[in-house]
Amino acid sequence: MNTIQDIQAGIVEEFAVFTDWMDKYEYLIELGKEMPLIDEKDKTDEHLIKGCQSRVWLACRPENGRLRFSADSDAIITKGIISLLLKVYDNQTPADILAADEDFIGQIGLKENLSPTRANGLVSMIETVKQYAKHYAGMPGEARHDGDGKDGKGLEDEIILALRQVYDPEIPVNVYDLGLIYDIQADADGVVFIKMTLTAPNCPIADEVVAQVQEAVSDVPGVKEVQVDLVFEPEWTTDRMSEEAKLELGML
Repeated sequence: MNTIQDIQAGIVEEFAVFTDWMDKYEYLIELGKEMPLIDEKDKTDEHLIKGCQSRVWLACRPENGRLRFSADSDAIITKGIISLLLKVYDNQTPADILAADEDFIGQIGLKENLSPTRANGLVSMIETVKQYAKHYAGMPGEARHDGDGKDGKGLEDEIILALRQVYDPEIPVNVYDLGLIYDIQADADGVVFIKMTLTAPNCPIADEVVAQVQEAVSDVPGVKEVQVDLVFEPEWTTDRMSEEAKLELGML
């Protein structure tokens, strides 16, 4: 079986054949047609990737220690983009997915040739794939399915995945990678306590952001109640941002 590095190298070679980006777009569209499509019953809000300009559904299931992905989108270019990621990550182990980088995206010139909204969507797709990998990492054989026998760490990983679907209203980065989440605690009764902040104390839609966090985390299987404590001490700084967030905002 080809490694992620081998697959990425192959993609770089394939795209090197094309000198015009219209030809590369057409190739992306062809890749989208060959992608393993998500089952219609899984086209639910739970599998929607937030932060994308178009609707993108991504589902994941464990199979003999590897992750099998399926996806779909209602936009042909976006469908091609997610198919490119699935070509790299489908049928790989969680550990290999988490260890992999996405250098091939820069090498084929994809990100700089996408609109800002599509570029943001690409980041969201990668984040979601990585969160699935984190969720299933270290689990032997047929890893557990969502909602089956979660331990505290498994639940926290799913909460983080949910938080990564909530975006700051003014900055195209999710609230978790932006560093707005200070603490996550979940008790045995399924009550989740989240301490978070905002980039500015006078944010006019603070209540809306808090509500989105509560709604996203409430949808996590096993969560019965969500309590959010909005604080402004310690003060948020850019040092709290993840490397992915800094890269997305051109700070690296």
